[in-house]
Amino acid sequence: MLVAAIQDDYQIGLAQMPVPALPPKGALVKVIGCGLCGSDLDKFVNQKANPGSVLGHEVVGIIEALDDEHPSGWKLGDMIVTAHHVPCRKCHYCLNDSQSMCRQFKSTNLNPGGFSQYIALTEDHLLHTAYKVPAGITPAEASCVEPLACVLRAVQRGGPQVNGSVLIVGLGFIGLMAAQVYQNDGYAVYGVDLDTSRLELARSQAFVVDTFHPVNERERLDEVLKRHLSVGKVDTVFLSVVNPKTIEMALALVRDGGTLIGFASGPEGTTVDPSRLYFREINLITSYSPSLEDLKNAAHTIFNRKINVAPLVSHSMPLPEIGNAFELYRSGQAIKVFIRMGDSAL
Repeated sequence: MLVAAIQDDYQIGLAQMPVPALPPKGALVKVIGCGLCGSDLDKFVNQKANPGSVLGHEVVGIIEALDDEHPSGWKLGDMIVTAHHVPCRKCHYCLNDSQSMCRQFKSTNLNPGGFSQYIALTEDHLLHTAYKVPAGITPAEASCVEPLACVLRAVQRGGPQVNGSVLIVGLGFIGLMAAQVYQNDGYAVYGVDLDTSRLELARSQAFVVDTFHPVNERERLDEVLKRHLSVGKVDTVFLSVVNPKTIEMALALVRDGGTLIGFASGPEGTTVDPSRLYFREINLITSYSPSLEDLKNAAHTIFNRKINVAPLVSHSMPLPEIGNAFELYRSGQAIKVFIRMGDSAL
């Protein structure tokens, strides 16, 4: 089968690989497509994955083979979406609501990866991370289940607010999903981004109350928050972009006793003065990856169209163009890229 693999010179290129074996009690899935995630880009650009690795984990496909002892509820021809990591559900981390820190969670993965024409799913994947895609939901929409689950987890970790308000810093794929989640929870949602096209998308889709360029419109942002909010600052700042400038802005715009949610890693050496958090009782929360319950809730949210992910998938590209897809994502020209497998190279 054809796959997109990291090459020895850390380019992304096409390669041939054997179709994976059908796992005991598992399934063989013919991949329809896979979303390109920021973590894929990070592993590729920063050389965190070994040469030969096949990336991709936001997978939608068709069940082509099932082991005779597979879990009930599945049949050949089902279109499914699946996540890649499966927690053990019984270790100290799992029992204390930290499934993404579970050692089994970190060690499990798809075989080989989503940017391939076939993947093998284990029994645990079928039992805990796979969902049948209902009629009317496109593969590109379904591929958003796992990243939405990550967002739901982050929002939950931030905690609820009475008459809540939130500033989304970075209106890319994650930020625009987060805006809708907060909106559904009754928050007043504001957004900032350096890219004017993303500001316009957020406004045109009514994902936010208002949007602002963080440099050119900073005074207007301060003015609007003071006019709209009783304390003049937001309860929560959701940081989908983390660097010294966005942290500084977040501290300036969050209320005393408010919350900063970091949904991204920052440049090495990025620091926050603890005194600025302590004396204002600012909660600093980070969030990394979802629990099984978050996956379930994300599937329900997308399958019932409680948020609109279709306008966020800005590009749909065939597997042979994956190098261009990575560059579009890296440069910020794409909000979300869905990589189609197709049959032409089988």
